[in-house]
Amino acid sequence: MDTAVTGGVIRQHLIDPEICIRCNTCEATCPVGAITHDDRNYVVDAGKCNLCMACIAPCPTGSIDNWRSMPRVRAYSVEAQLGWDTLPAELPADELVPGDAGDVVLDADVAHTPTDALAPDAAAPREVAVTPAAEASVATVAGATVPPWSAAHAYTNLYGPKCAEPFVQA
Repeated sequence: MDTAVTGGVIRQHLIDPEICIRCNTCEATCPVGAITHDDRNYVVDAGKCNLCMACIAPCPTGSIDNWRSMPRVRAYSVEAQLGWDTLPAELPADELVPGDAGDVVLDADVAHTPTDALAPDAAAPREVAVTPAAEASVATVAGATVPPWSAAHAYTNLYGPKCAEPFVQA
């Protein structure tokens, strides 16, 4: 399954439709058939994905390496993902209760402890002060917010008679 869990919070694997070039590499390399597409978007089916990450490295744009932390009951369906033009924004930390999205464990590792059995401080959401540097690092942990350099426009006519450097010596 494509869900890492702590309490009721999951990390869902998503493909960024703005960056994806629809090359079909991810769908072709997925060993369990968790990636599908329509005429508009490629999407990851959370019910089929086994987190093998076979699709991450071959992606030429990095569009498949996006993750969103969210409550399990609000996970994005395949049908919802097929209609996206952009990735949805990351949910604020106060909407990610119960549990802490930073401490991620797999389904089999989750202890099924009732919330009322926990200490009062452990069950309450934590207030965290975020500095600009920490905010930038959080954005990269949750998923790519900026396309990688390989998704930039094609560079043509870099060298020639009318360029600043007409040739390059090796």
